[in-house]
Amino acid sequence: MNEQATTTWPEGKRCAVLISVLFDDGMDAATAAPDLLQRSKSFSVWKYGATRGVERLCRTFASFDIAASWFAPGQVAEEHPGLLKSVAGAGHDLESHGWAFERHDRMLASQSVDLLKRSRETLGELSGKAATGFRLPAGNWPQGFDQSLLEAGYGWSASLNGDDVPYLHPSRLVEIPVHVELEDRPYFQFNFTPAFPKGQSRIPSYDGVLHNWIAEFDAYRRFGLCYVLQLRPEWTGTPGRISIVEDLLAHIRGFDDVWIATGAMIADWHRKNGVAPPLTHPLHVFDAYLQEQQSHG
Repeated sequence: MNEQATTTWPEGKRCAVLISVLFDDGMDAATAAPDLLQRSKSFSVWKYGATRGVERLCRTFASFDIAASWFAPGQVAEEHPGLLKSVAGAGHDLESHGWAFERHDRMLASQSVDLLKRSRETLGELSGKAATGFRLPAGNWPQGFDQSLLEAGYGWSASLNGDDVPYLHPSRLVEIPVHVELEDRPYFQFNFTPAFPKGQSRIPSYDGVLHNWIAEFDAYRRFGLCYVLQLRPEWTGTPGRISIVEDLLAHIRGFDDVWIATGAMIADWHRKNGVAPPLTHPLHVFDAYLQEQQSHG
């Protein structure tokens, strides 16, 4: 079966590309393995991003004239205000990755909204403009969480999967779906002692990673989809791995029918031009499951 594009993009562009950066400064690792905080050598692996990786990614994006969407927890923004001000000053958007890597599926909706507002305000003070996007830091998507995000002032999320083009929640919050094969962490996250992640099956061939990302882009362009790359300064901000990003961006820039945009731009476009997904869409799977359980309960 020959898949046909189902989404239109501005100015007749064939596909959309969002370059995103997740800057957690080790908070993600410490949440998953708290003992890393007591191991300065191991934890320094994750702290490398603030030391070198952020600046190196910014230089690379500038050389390709690309504005990215940077997701950071509010607490990280408080710890690195100068660094994130420089990111925003370079023309990038600062978006929320929660407050301190909390799990919103384990708290009351009112607590979620308070933390979401706090993160948004902190990032807005640094960048000079309000954050509109959100990336779920940890845990599962709570039922009705789109309403909490809207109440806190957000307009879009890049947290869920289930598609390869943006879609609308019932509340009209825009979801820009992400996929693990377009992240750097599954390829490069590694620490020898203690083993983190367990099994240590990481650090593949750089050529292999670049091949994967280019193959995905070529397919997204072929079918008219929304390609979302997710980078972390500690993993692809190194002297060697930045060449993967450079080669990928050079490949993408080789096509004049690609819309390279921030998450906010893509969300605004889809909010005006998109339609609500059908009831068979993966977005509705969990709600259908809950209704089925309630009917049998």
